[in-house]
Amino acid sequence: MRLILDLIYIVLAVFYLPALIFQGKHKTGFRERCGIYSEKVKAWLADEKPVIWVHAVSVGEIRAAAPLIKVLRERFPAMKILLSTITPTGNAVAHQLATAKELVIFFPFDLSQIVAKTINLFKPRFFLVMETEIWPNMISCVSTKKIPLAIVNGRISDKAFSKYKLGAWFFKLILKKIDLFCMQTELDAQRITRIGADKTKVHITGNLKFDQIVETSKHNDISIGLKKEEKLIVAGSTHDHEEEIIARVYIKLKKTIPDIRLLIAPRHPQRTADIERTLKNYNLRCVYISTIEEHLKDMKGDEIFILDTMGVLNEFYALADIVFVGGSLIPHGGHNPIEPALYAKPVIFGKHMFNFLDITRIFLKHNAAIQVEDEACLIDTFTELLTNNQKCQILAERAQELVLKNKGTSQRIMGCLEKIISNLRLG
Repeated sequence: MRLILDLIYIVLAVFYLPALIFQGKHKTGFRERCGIYSEKVKAWLADEKPVIWVHAVSVGEIRAAAPLIKVLRERFPAMKILLSTITPTGNAVAHQLATAKELVIFFPFDLSQIVAKTINLFKPRFFLVMETEIWPNMISCVSTKKIPLAIVNGRISDKAFSKYKLGAWFFKLILKKIDLFCMQTELDAQRITRIGADKTKVHITGNLKFDQIVETSKHNDISIGLKKEEKLIVAGSTHDHEEEIIARVYIKLKKTIPDIRLLIAPRHPQRTADIERTLKNYNLRCVYISTIEEHLKDMKGDEIFILDTMGVLNEFYALADIVFVGGSLIPHGGHNPIEPALYAKPVIFGKHMFNFLDITRIFLKHNAAIQVEDEACLIDTFTELLTNNQKCQILAERAQELVLKNKGTSQRIMGCLEKIISNLRLG
């Protein structure tokens, strides 16, 4: 099977390799993805403490992993943690999360020789994969070496489930090599079982994102030019074409509610120049957060803030009066509404939340967020919340209360992990 997989990967690489090397999310960290590591990595390995490997593909997954990593540090103080990601943005956030004793790398390409080399190098004592990242060669290699492997915070979206069903015969062969599945919901548990997971290994532990750690906002002590009477709207994790909608909404709101400010935080900071051009097309001025201290004296008070720095969105959620969760006005699938809810902020999102269906349903069921159908509905919702402090406060309190009631996933996952690692001689 490994030879067949390698041949498939190689054929795909012939067409994809130029883009893989020179542009896109794989350009950064390409050497590490090929199993070539720096002296820094070798120095880290010189300390022969046993390794816990935690893999999280990108930003959302690595942030969700934070509370579990905290528990792992407490439970296994004599071990060291290796974090891997695939995307550069995820890698950057992982570096912010990691302690000085922990190592962050890019996940290796799933070619058998590269995978075997990497596993032999790091020699993990157990391997945790966030959500449902299924890399056949890696899983096979880990299984062959009898390294306990668990899927944690597992979920399977409607789109992914359709694809998995088509190749269920293949995925069954891979899934039987995994020791534990800690799935977010009953539906996720049913789906992973239907595509081949052993039912006795599947547990429902909840969503780790409810356990996310709220940090004190650093920007509460830094002025971004807001006046006391002004209210800040934060549009978080926005995508292409979405900023244009937000800009039109802001212009209309400003006519009736002049004391509002807007901060746009794109999901991908490299798009900030495009966003600036979009805003200029609407005769709107902007200022980048990274340079705001240089412009405070010259600001007119109508500039739109653009967040061009990774890893600090939560700090601006803490400053916000209302939060709109991006990726949901367009058919991208939405982003995590738990993050602003942690800060007791009123949360709004669009109708395209299919990547967070279960979380969305929970929020709506408890009236802890507002879902809008379109641009006009978004304007009406903002207007109502901005002019009705009581409703705004009630919505914010419900959101935070919902998150607090759903905490405890990291401890439930740890309870399941104890069963598969109890026979290991870990520190």
